[in-house]
Amino acid sequence: MKHLALAALLAAGHAAAESPADFRSTAPITVSAPDALQRVTLPFEAYRDGRGDFADLRVFNGRGEALPIAFAGAVEATRETPPSVALQLFPVAGAQSAAGIPGDLDVMVRSNADGTIVSVQGRRPGVAAPRPVAWLLDASQVTKPMRALIVEWDAGPGTEIAKVSVEASDDLKSWRLIAARAPIVRLEQGGQKLSQPRVELGAQRAKYLRVTAEPAAFAMRAVQVELEEVVKPPPRSTLMVAATAGTKPGEYLFDLGARLPVEALRVVLPTPNSVAPFAVAAREADSGPWHGVTSATFYRLVRDGAEIQSPAVAIWPRAARHWSIQLDPRSPGIGAAAPSLEVAWRPAQIVFVARGEGPYQLAFGNPEAKRAVLAVSELIPGYQPRAELKLPESSVGAVRSNAGGDGAWRQVMGDASPRKALLWAILVAAVLVMGAMAWRLKRQMRAPHEGEPRE
Repeated sequence: MKHLALAALLAAGHAAAESPADFRSTAPITVSAPDALQRVTLPFEAYRDGRGDFADLRVFNGRGEALPIAFAGAVEATRETPPSVALQLFPVAGAQSAAGIPGDLDVMVRSNADGTIVSVQGRRPGVAAPRPVAWLLDASQVTKPMRALIVEWDAGPGTEIAKVSVEASDDLKSWRLIAARAPIVRLEQGGQKLSQPRVELGAQRAKYLRVTAEPAAFAMRAVQVELEEVVKPPPRSTLMVAATAGTKPGEYLFDLGARLPVEALRVVLPTPNSVAPFAVAAREADSGPWHGVTSATFYRLVRDGAEIQSPAVAIWPRAARHWSIQLDPRSPGIGAAAPSLEVAWRPAQIVFVARGEGPYQLAFGNPEAKRAVLAVSELIPGYQPRAELKLPESSVGAVRSNAGGDGAWRQVMGDASPRKALLWAILVAAVLVMGAMAWRLKRQMRAPHEGEPRE
């Protein structure tokens, strides 16, 4: 009996040390580079099976040892500057005004079907000035907003300052001024040169630009256009969910299957040529009050033979599993078919120390696990802000359940792990055995010895 009690205590001691079997879900981690510090992105299942505060996240090595982990900072949007584009230049001759400023330009422009300029000719060549008084720039193939022009011109020795004006058009008929008498400078002295050839445009979109300049002797040789920076949002995961009809007319409900930190969403309408305004709400549980999130109009239209859909609407990050949309009561219905909801979120990342041999495993899904996450500054020696985002990123494989007959087990035991249930069974059995031993010993002590008379 003593041996049985000792076995129960030993079992309790072994259960105190966590192993992958203590967690509902595990996934293999494939290390991408031989580095002591690795970074992984949490899969969807971590939001589905893990605790809301991620206190049950663990990474184990091949020996089943838990490794130090920390949360990485959020990946931010990046800005990229596209390369400059050289624009084709067409000089235009014309008459000068009395003040030396170009007068009305009377030109004939030929272009291809895509808008590309082929040639530019004056209608009255007999009155043309010997020098160009304007330049047409073909920007018809530029698809991004234009930030500035970089001008090359025939500058003489010494100091030269020119003032450049730029107009924009999409049809070569109507023009709008986008830069007025912007100075460009070229300095040369003692063998040193300094130039400022940049003309700011803002963020302009136009097929054609028309440039004029002062003084009259100004001669532009070439021009490049700088494009606006491209903001690349951080990587996001997306999920498309079908709707179920709500209890109210025009109400649709969505279950994401996990408590996702949604930061952008869009309603995908079922029928082309539809426009519908919706109010969006969310809640964490499958019952309880709804909390308003945003309102927006979503569309799905066919124009010029191409289908266009409304973009995702950015929202303040909201962690919720259940979502609803309510059609504006002033709007007609969207048809018999139900819409879908597409949500986007930025999965959290963790950093771990790749100690020991692999294979490494990500584990989660243990409601009784204690939080075991360090600060990232404690994990990385000589930590500098956002240094963790430069670490090699390991990949997470398919998530698998550790529960075998998981459905039947959880119907009876809830979230308790089979290992913990076994421990409790051993402890209860030990208590019962020790109780039986005590009861038997008590009976023996109360029984009369052999040879003694009975009362």
